[in-house]
Amino acid sequence: MSKLEKGKELFKAAKFEEALALFSSFLKDNKEHGDALFFRGLAYRKTEQFQKSVDDLSLLINRLPDTADLYSERGVSYFHLKEYKTALNDMNKAVELEPENSYRYSSRAYIRGYLDIDGAIKDYEKATQLDPKDDIAYNNLGLMLEKQGKLKQAQQKFKKSNEITGYDPDAKKEVEPEVKKEVVAEQPKIDANPTESSIGRVMLDVFRNKETRKEYFNFLKTIFKKSN
Repeated sequence: MSKLEKGKELFKAAKFEEALALFSSFLKDNKEHGDALFFRGLAYRKTEQFQKSVDDLSLLINRLPDTADLYSERGVSYFHLKEYKTALNDMNKAVELEPENSYRYSSRAYIRGYLDIDGAIKDYEKATQLDPKDDIAYNNLGLMLEKQGKLKQAQQKFKKSNEITGYDPDAKKEVEPEVKKEVVAEQPKIDANPTESSIGRVMLDVFRNKETRKEYFNFLKTIFKKSN
């Protein structure tokens, strides 16, 4: 098994530091290998080296400028750098490239929530129009409406999300009923200020939830054949 394949296995196992070392070692002899650059860019983000993540993803965008996933991923890394406007520009490009993909609007909505709540609401509404079964988009739309004080409308969106998932907030469960409203972020350090609004509690990795969203490993098999 090559260093690259071993790195991928470690990445899947969430051993990001070890995976990063193997990707970097592999790239010493394969400096422009698209697959390795992509995974190293993600591994850099997982280890909170956000600028290096941006750098690797930017190299790929220069080679594959019409690939929405790359802009979306770089946007997430810019988000972690708190460069929200730059992150939004990348999400705008992803929407431009795939205007019928509900996931693109959900991705952009998350970033817009830090700059323009009305815009975020419009994007989540668009996402639910394109994918009426997207429970997370309904959930996060509810959070945006709640932020604006539109509690009745927010509850309607939470209810719709619950209906899609089959979640019953009135049933006796081991978890607290309110846990449904706060989708857990994969990377809990996305907010430097713990007192920030509920926007910051929306799941950052909403980008990977639905079937319409391309899985990284399948994506690489098709896209990076063109670049290597």
